[in-house]
Amino acid sequence: MSKNIFSRITVIGYCLTVIGLAACSDIDEADRLKPVNTVNRDTIPEPEDTTDIDFFTPYQRHILIEDFTGQDCVNCPNATDLITQLQEMLGHETVVAVGIHSGPLGVKPEKNAEGLATDLGDTYYNYWKIEMQPYGVIDRSDGPLGTDLWTAKVNWDLADEQLPSTQCNVFVKATKPANSQQADIHVTLAGMKGTVNGKLQLWLTEDNIQAFQKMPDGTTNKAYIHNHVLRDAINGTWGDDCSVAQGELWEHDYTYTLNNGWNPENLNVVAFVYNDAGVVQATSMKLANQ
Repeated sequence: MSKNIFSRITVIGYCLTVIGLAACSDIDEADRLKPVNTVNRDTIPEPEDTTDIDFFTPYQRHILIEDFTGQDCVNCPNATDLITQLQEMLGHETVVAVGIHSGPLGVKPEKNAEGLATDLGDTYYNYWKIEMQPYGVIDRSDGPLGTDLWTAKVNWDLADEQLPSTQCNVFVKATKPANSQQADIHVTLAGMKGTVNGKLQLWLTEDNIQAFQKMPDGTTNKAYIHNHVLRDAINGTWGDDCSVAQGELWEHDYTYTLNNGWNPENLNVVAFVYNDAGVVQATSMKLANQ
């Protein structure tokens, strides 16, 4: 399938979604999960959390799903289920998901103490011109997509026509010393193919948050478990400039003060490099509490 054909499918799917839905996009049961091409999955290793790692091993390219969601969005749990299925099929390290609570269906803490929406989330929501939820931006290419196109987009980005291994490896070491609210984060980029110029973005996400969620059947689940919830941007809304040439390393240290209301045991650092062409590589690393 050519990129132009995929783009036309995207436009057609988007138009059908807009025609059929007014506020909250839905997922057809038959489209929730389709087989995904897992190119060279057996031969391309995943990075390990070790100081002895070979930075220049050709690691598998990962997929970043920015899931624009909200606690007042009745169809958003269906999108979460789809992400879970993709992660179970391909691996949580291959499919990096971030739940961006935002927009008119997002709930902020000032409205409800359990609210998970943020001003940061609204910034991204407005930047991508999201018009309904759940909608997603996958690898920051092809624009916002309805959930009926997520699997096809993931399939395309991992297809044989694409690079099965990344142009730039991304490694994160994130620790929080005992009795401290400071997180220490070390990022290493390793140039694999050519020179990669772009931005390094670091986000903090939290798993296992129990808070209310409106459900597809019209009820409200007061004990819903929210995962990969975007909490904050560690290095600013759009990240830092970065450039790494083939065979070279780019390293940077960050220090971030954690909010007392977050559970450090459930925090993750999501790191990704992106440019005008989209996301080059993404990874997620659990915060290690020492």
